Amino acid sequence: MKLLSSFTGFMQDTVNINKTRLSQLSGRVDAIYDALRADEIFGPYVLGKIPQGSWPQRTIIKPLEDHEFDADFLLVLKENPEWSPKRYTRELFKALGRTNAYKDMRSEKCRCVRVTYANDCHIDVVPFVELADGRRMIVNAEQDTWENSDPEGFTKWMKEKDDASDGQLRKVIRLVKYLRDHKGTFDGTRSILLTTLLGERVSTSKKLFDTAYYGDLPTALKNIVNDLDVWLQSNPTKPQVADPSGCGASFDHRWTQVTYSNFRNKIHTYAAVITDAYNEADQEKCLKKWQKVFGEDFKDTNKANSASTGRYGVPIAATSTNRSGRAG
Repeated sequence: MKLLSSFTGFMQDTVNINKTRLSQLSGRVDAIYDALRADEIFGPYVLGKIPQGSWPQRTIIKPLEDHEFDADFLLVLKENPEWSPKRYTRELFKALGRTNAYKDMRSEKCRCVRVTYANDCHIDVVPFVELADGRRMIVNAEQDTWENSDPEGFTKWMKEKDDASDGQLRKVIRLVKYLRDHKGTFDGTRSILLTTLLGERVSTSKKLFDTAYYGDLPTALKNIVNDLDVWLQSNPTKPQVADPSGCGASFDHRWTQVTYSNFRNKIHTYAAVITDAYNEADQEKCLKKWQKVFGEDFKDTNKANSASTGRYGVPIAATSTNRSGRAG
């Protein structure tokens, strides 16, 4: 059974990040960008910014309580022929250190400089350099090398896949992220891997045989996760996961054989449990089976709505009398 209203409520109340936080994120990114452009030393290299990852792809989810959510943006930079790749990260770090706002919030990472807002979010600022030969590269500071990247191409691919899934892929990705983050069942599987692997399972040919293959969220979840399970079971060894933008990069370095094997096993389990819940005809049993997947926050919204109304659908609050104190 699909329990469509329960899925709608679960997404709205538990999974989706609220619009206020997204608006705040946008404002923070603009403020960081403006501060870097204003820097006398680093500012002349700054050409623009490009949102990256779950933020432009609309797959950010509400974080665990007392945990941060994260977002990235690419800082488009003009090449300095005298700088090695890691120098861009170092100069970005130094530029933020020259500001009062960010000097105590920054930390250097392999491919970015992180700005952390304690107990709320962190923003990864990723140097994205336009080289003289026309290539646009990100930095691997640990190895002091360039890495291919096409964030706009990835976002375009993601939109195409979401359109092919009748707008359900983004929601499925959020649900699978929820399973990872809130149930901790496959920690170590990065969001870029989840997005790529789930997105690659979406196929317009599936709809030729079943026009409703992605017709609603629980149906799309069941079918995409089962299709992923089939693919994973055919790959016992950690496979190559190519960047679907076609830039030539791959993401398989983002996990190990151990984390891959755990992910493969957990998806196999979830595929069976999701299918069982979807096929359950009894509503109460069905709810319990979906709760086995998502936990107690997945609620029977029909029951909740009926509990808030009295006889004939009149709200309970409206049925109270004007009497106070004891009766009699």
